Amino acid sequence: MKKLTLALAAIATAFTATAKADVSASGSANVAYLSTSGSDAAGDQELAVGTTVDFALSTTTSSGVSISGGMSLTTDYDNNNSSAADGGRAITFGVGGATIVVGDVEISDTIGAVGGVVNGPLDDASDLNTSVANGFNDDDGLGVELTTAVGSASLNISYVSNDDADNFGIINNSSNGADAAMSASISMPMGAYTFTIGVADSDTGESSSGAEVSAAVGGGTLTLGYSQQTLIAAHADLTTAGDTQVVGASYSMSLDADTTVAVGYEGRKDSDSESDTKTELSIERSLGGGASVYLDLVNLTGDTAANADGTAIAFGTSVAF
Repeated sequence: MKKLTLALAAIATAFTATAKADVSASGSANVAYLSTSGSDAAGDQELAVGTTVDFALSTTTSSGVSISGGMSLTTDYDNNNSSAADGGRAITFGVGGATIVVGDVEISDTIGAVGGVVNGPLDDASDLNTSVANGFNDDDGLGVELTTAVGSASLNISYVSNDDADNFGIINNSSNGADAAMSASISMPMGAYTFTIGVADSDTGESSSGAEVSAAVGGGTLTLGYSQQTLIAAHADLTTAGDTQVVGASYSMSLDADTTVAVGYEGRKDSDSESDTKTELSIERSLGGGASVYLDLVNLTGDTAANADGTAIAFGTSVAF
């Protein structure tokens, strides 16, 4: 991959803010009961509770450039007795309909890998676990991200110059494993359909390409996707370098003003000849005031880590403050 120069490294010095900055706080909380059966942790039942407080900072310069950032305080439900401060490693600039993020960015290396519809607790904290490799070994770090409109389409270009650093580090120093990575994707409406295509590449030798298409079907939205990723043997779930193929689909519809139902499917196979199939179901109902209740279900079969396949369910509530 050609090395790129971070020409925007001094972008903050190009603008002078004259308006008073806006500071706002919001938050979210989640309480969920989880039960997993059919895996090594058969009959395992868990309670997951977590809270996040988000602080948003923003201002606009006299020339109309918006500048924003933020940080979060989190007590994570899937890491017991652990609290952390997140964010603060990137600044976003908005000008002329485009946004530029400088700092900790993540490339889009799994375009087309659709099918995930359940809420966070079940997605993150169930005892189901696959051994099929998916996604780059490292896909984020110190870099720049651009999102802009191109006619009716939306273009995203992300560049990580150093995947060993988030907000301070040497640019393009591959001698110590600080590899660069880049992705580009475009999403465009075409009649009743919306198409998204994307590619990604890393100095490690990993690359990917994928496509998604979504359309309104039967009162809901259907999304289909395909992703191919060429991964290295250093991947945590891979012993043989080669290609992973992912096919997926999701469908979401509203039953009434307060209730939504979503289903998802994902099938994967990697270069170790391991494969899995995952199906998901989520039913969520708004209670008003930012609160909602949900019932989620995931079934995972195939080649899984430590035979951790089976079915997991979650019942819980999420609240946005």
